[in-house]
Amino acid sequence: MKKGFSLLELMVVLIIITILTMVALPYYFNAIESSRLTEAVVLWGRQKDIANGAFFTPAQAGNLSSRINNQNPLKYFTVQIICQQKQSSDEPCWEAEFTQRNLNARVRYKLTTTHNFKHLACVGLNSAGENFCLSQSQQDDPENIENEQVYEIR
Repeated sequence: MKKGFSLLELMVVLIIITILTMVALPYYFNAIESSRLTEAVVLWGRQKDIANGAFFTPAQAGNLSSRINNQNPLKYFTVQIICQQKQSSDEPCWEAEFTQRNLNARVRYKLTTTHNFKHLACVGLNSAGENFCLSQSQQDDPENIENEQVYEIR
């Protein structure tokens, strides 16, 4: 009487493990990126009350960017306060842009505030980033801002 597993049984087990891994890995990577995204969302939540409705000078925007990046450095993002052209000159133009520190990440995206810091949006920079932004927003149709597809994060 033989004891042990046959080669065929081992191959079947390996195939099953491979299939399960291929199915699970995208969910795992999405969970990792979601946890990284939380860092930016928390900072945005703290800063949006400061900037909401404010008309910054370029120097003030630069000081706010420096203060955020130096006093409370984020692990996964850098922050820059930028002026985005608005339809009306009476409307404040300043928005925050969160850029990933890891430029070689598999999932590439950036976060930007919209409507004068009131909303946070995700812009995919590659196909994996597009899929990630779509999964975070639960929004079917992205908004088009400055020729970029922007998904509002809820």
